[in-house]
Amino acid sequence: MAAATPLVVGSSLSLQLERQRARTWLGIRIAAAFPVLGWPLAFLIGDGSETRDSIGGFLLIAGIIGLFTTWVFIRDWQRGFAGKLLDVVAAEQPGLVHIDGQRQAAARAALTSGDIDITAFQGVGLVEPFATAQVEHVLSGPVGRVPFLLTEVRLVNQEGYQVFRGALAGFATGRGGEAITVVGRDWGLIGNAVARFGSTIERVTLEDPTFESIFEAYGTDQVEARVVLTTTMLERMRALDTLARGLSFRCAFAGGRILLAFPGMRWRPSWWLVTRPLAGWVTEYRQWLETLIRLPARIIEVLALSPSARPGMASPAGPARPLAAAPVSVTAAADEPFTGGLSRIVAGVGMALIYIASGTLFGGLAAFFGWMILREEGWSAIVGNPFMPMIALGLLYGIGAVGFGAMRLFTFVRTWRGPLRGLPASGWPGARRRT
Repeated sequence: MAAATPLVVGSSLSLQLERQRARTWLGIRIAAAFPVLGWPLAFLIGDGSETRDSIGGFLLIAGIIGLFTTWVFIRDWQRGFAGKLLDVVAAEQPGLVHIDGQRQAAARAALTSGDIDITAFQGVGLVEPFATAQVEHVLSGPVGRVPFLLTEVRLVNQEGYQVFRGALAGFATGRGGEAITVVGRDWGLIGNAVARFGSTIERVTLEDPTFESIFEAYGTDQVEARVVLTTTMLERMRALDTLARGLSFRCAFAGGRILLAFPGMRWRPSWWLVTRPLAGWVTEYRQWLETLIRLPARIIEVLALSPSARPGMASPAGPARPLAAAPVSVTAAADEPFTGGLSRIVAGVGMALIYIASGTLFGGLAAFFGWMILREEGWSAIVGNPFMPMIALGLLYGIGAVGFGAMRLFTFVRTWRGPLRGLPASGWPGARRRT
């Protein structure tokens, strides 16, 4: 790839972006001054008269508001800067369209129509089931004769918790059979066991031991999976792994499509870059965006998806076949607190662990004191000692709380729907079984 040209799509754009960065950085410093200076001052003057207590409370609240405002300034600058630069870089690529997620109608149309849409990623082993797609950016258009979609997105399940954040890419090749084949990075014995937990899909043995140490493959049809995962295709997957810069990407072949998920791939500039003038980093960032813009074409080249890359194929393959999936709501991106992965784990297992810890503590104390009394007074203390009823209640509470917590943990594990767990055993819904 050629070196990125300086940001001179008109010097006015460069000056505009620099002024925006400078204003944002000034606002961040002003907002951050409230917690940095206000909180220590509140503790110094807040102990005394009613007036001083009121001033101290006001400074504490102002610090909280300032901290939140700092976060808002950073997020808005990151989103706006990435959007403007993506518009510039995408305009240089013929046929490529960039849609900002804030343009909800256009983003919804791009993600819910055509051969590649957001519902195609449901139930193919790439991400957990989701109900809402919160969109940051969309890149779409044909590369050669292959329709594609590349989007930065946050996927949320029906409970409102985030199940995926990163980039999704899809290519409508029109080739392939009725099965689903999934390829991802090999994460070792324990990691692979966790990924497959509760899934009925079969593991596909790769022919080359070199690739066995890099990739883990699963398929609803062993024969078709081996037809897809040739040594040549695995070489291309290895090149794609390099292209993904070590991200734990997954790739699925399903319904005449090739679908990819890149968890953690974000298109925004790092937050701390707002502190530095554009001249020191914008060229490198633009070069990274140009690499991103060229990612679909590079994937098509690496995986040899275009008809010209396959000798003997003079005409394009048939249309991508529809995949049955639940409808998905498409909205603009939103950084919602307490909906991330940690919050989801706390909500799912937090109370269960609290019950288990409480039951272990109180039941353990009851068992300890009961043992001490029995050792001192013998078995006759079961009837005669006045503390025995309380100890019995403690034991019953301990057993009940631990049992209830264990049941909640079991329910969470049983109902957890990992990416592979949602796969049908014989291909996507409506697929014909191999006979």
